[in-house]
Amino acid sequence: MPTMAGMTFAAAFRRARAVVAGLLLLTLAVLVAPAAQAHDMLIDSRPAAGEVLSEAPDAVVLTFNNPPLAVGSAITVVDASGATVAQGEGTVEGAEVLLPLSEPLPSGDLEVRWRVASSDGHPIEGTIAFTLDAPAAQPTASAAPTAEPAATPEPTTAEPAAAPTAEAEETGLAGLPTWLKVAVGVAALGAVAGLVVLVARRLREDRL
Repeated sequence: MPTMAGMTFAAAFRRARAVVAGLLLLTLAVLVAPAAQAHDMLIDSRPAAGEVLSEAPDAVVLTFNNPPLAVGSAITVVDASGATVAQGEGTVEGAEVLLPLSEPLPSGDLEVRWRVASSDGHPIEGTIAFTLDAPAAQPTASAAPTAEPAATPEPTTAEPAAAPTAEAEETGLAGLPTWLKVAVGVAALGAVAGLVVLVARRLREDRL
C-alpha cells in the first residue's frame, strides 16, 4: 500500500505540473498577442459600410490604423451582379489609400473590394458594401432645330439696253433723213429764187 508521504508527493507534483502548464500558456499568449496585433486594420472608409449615398462619390478612401506599404494596393468596385464598375491601384497617402473615380458609379447596391500590404508586409483585404441612390441622369437637351436657310433668289438677267442705231431719232433737222434734208434744201432754194424773181419783176414795173 502507498504510504501517506508518497500520496502527498504525488499530489504536490500534479499541482506543480498544472502551475507550469498555466505559466507556459500565459507566456505563449503574451508572445503571440503582439504578433497578432501587428497587422494593420481598416478603421474608416468613404463610402462607409452600409452607407446610402444620394450622389456618386468621386473617390474611394480607405483609412488604416498604420500607414500601409505603397505596393500591392488594389481596389475594385462591383455592382449587385458582381460586374466590375471601377478598379485600380490605390494611391497610399499616409494612413489612407485612395482610388479616384473618373466615371460616376451606377445607382444600386455596390461593394468595394480592397487589398493592401500592411506596414509589416502582410497582405490584408476586406469588403465594404454601400448603396448609391442617385437620381437618373437627365437626358441632355437636344440641339434647337436650325432654321431653314432663306431661299437664295435666283439671279435675274437684266435685259441689256438696246444699242443706239444709226437711225436713232434725234431732235431738229439733224434728226431728218438725208433725202429729206436735200428736199428741204431744194425747196428753200426754190422759194428764195421765186422771191428774187418776184422782187425783180416789181422793180421793173415800177420803172415803167
